[in-house]
Amino acid sequence: QYKEFLAPWSLVKQPPRNFRVSTNLYTVTDVGRLGRHSTIRQQRIPHSRWALSTLALVAVFLSTVIVPARPAHAAGSLQEARAKAAALYKKVQHLEAQASYLGQKYNLAQMRYATLTHRILNSRAAVEAAQRQVKTNRDQLKRAAVNAYINAGAAALTNPLFAGPQDDIGARKVYNQIAEGDMSTTVASLQLSSIQLTSQRQVLRNQQLAAKQTRDDAAAMYQKALKIQRDMQHLLNGAQGQVAYFVRKAQEAAERAAYLKWKKTHKNEKYYNYPAPPPNARAARAIRFALSMIGVPYSWGGASRRGVDCSGLTMLAWGSAGVALPHYSGSQMASTIRVPLYALKPGDLLFYGPGGSQHEAMYLGNRKMIEAPTFGQRVHISPIRYAGLAGAGRPRG
Repeated sequence: QYKEFLAPWSLVKQPPRNFRVSTNLYTVTDVGRLGRHSTIRQQRIPHSRWALSTLALVAVFLSTVIVPARPAHAAGSLQEARAKAAALYKKVQHLEAQASYLGQKYNLAQMRYATLTHRILNSRAAVEAAQRQVKTNRDQLKRAAVNAYINAGAAALTNPLFAGPQDDIGARKVYNQIAEGDMSTTVASLQLSSIQLTSQRQVLRNQQLAAKQTRDDAAAMYQKALKIQRDMQHLLNGAQGQVAYFVRKAQEAAERAAYLKWKKTHKNEKYYNYPAPPPNARAARAIRFALSMIGVPYSWGGASRRGVDCSGLTMLAWGSAGVALPHYSGSQMASTIRVPLYALKPGDLLFYGPGGSQHEAMYLGNRKMIEAPTFGQRVHISPIRYAGLAGAGRPRG
C-alpha cells in the first residue's frame, strides 16, 4: 500500500500497446511508466536543421504534454480512492455496529426464552396442582351433597309434632347446621380452585405465546445479522490496493480521535471514588482460560470451544473461575463493579455500545485485550479500542 501511495504512476491508464517514443535518455513504454535505458542507444539522426527542429519539438511534446498529464490523473485517482475509502469505512462501521447489536440482542432473546421456558414448566406444574385440587373439591362436594340428601329429612324431626323426646331436638338442630356449613365450605373451595385453575391456564398460554414470539424474534435477528455480515464482508472484499490502505488509515484516525475525546471528557476521572477492589486469584484463572480460547471461531450465541461470541467468551472464562455471568454483554455490565480505565486490572471487562449492549472484551494488561470480535474472525488479542467504549467492569467474586 505504501508503494502504491508513493508511486501514483501505477494508477495511470495504460497507453496503446504500440505506443513507444524514444529519446537519448528515457523511454515511454506500453506499461505506462518511465524507464531508463540500461545503455544509451546510438541512433542515426539526420544532420539537418529540420531534423533537429523535429527532435526538439518531440522533446518539448514529451516534457509538456505526456509527462505532466500522468501525475494529474494519478492525483485525481488518489482523491477518488480517498473518497471511496471514506464512504466504505463509514458504511462498514455502521454495518458492524448493527451486527454487534443484533448479536447481543440475540443473546438477550435466548436468555428470555430460557427464562420463559422455565416459567412454563412451573406454570404447567401449577395447572396440574390446580386440577388435582378441583378434583378433590368436587369429590368433597359430592360427599357433602350425599350427606345433605340423607340428612335432609332430619330437619322435619325438629318439628315438635313429629319429634320424639324433647331432649333430642337441640342436638338435631346443631347437627343440621354443621352439615349445611360443611357443604357451603366445600362449594366455596371448589369455586376458588376452579378460578385458580382458569387463571393458571391463562398464565401458561400467555407464557407459551411469549416464548414463541421470543424464539421467532431471535431467529429473525439471526437471519438479519447474517445478511448484514455478508454485505459487510462483500464490501471489505471489494476494497483493494489504495482503497484498503485508506480504509485502514480512516480507522486509525477515528480510533485516535475517539481516544482523545475520551481522554478530554475523563481528564478528572482519577479523582473519582470507585468501589474497585483489586482482583483475586480468580481473575488469573479467568485469563488463563480466555487465552486458551485463542483461535476459536466466532459463533452466534456460542459458548463452547467449537465457537463463542464476545459475551460467551467472558462468561466461560469467569465461569472457569467459579464466577457466574449471564450470556449477554448488557447484563454482564449491569452485574459488574464499575472500574475507571486508569484502575484497570487484568481480568476486568470492557464494554461497548449503550449499556454494553454491543460488544465486550477482557483486559489483559499493557493496553491489550482478548475478544471474540465478529463474524468470520477468531478469538485473538488486540489493543484496547476507545471508539464506542461504554466503560469497564470487574466481576464480583
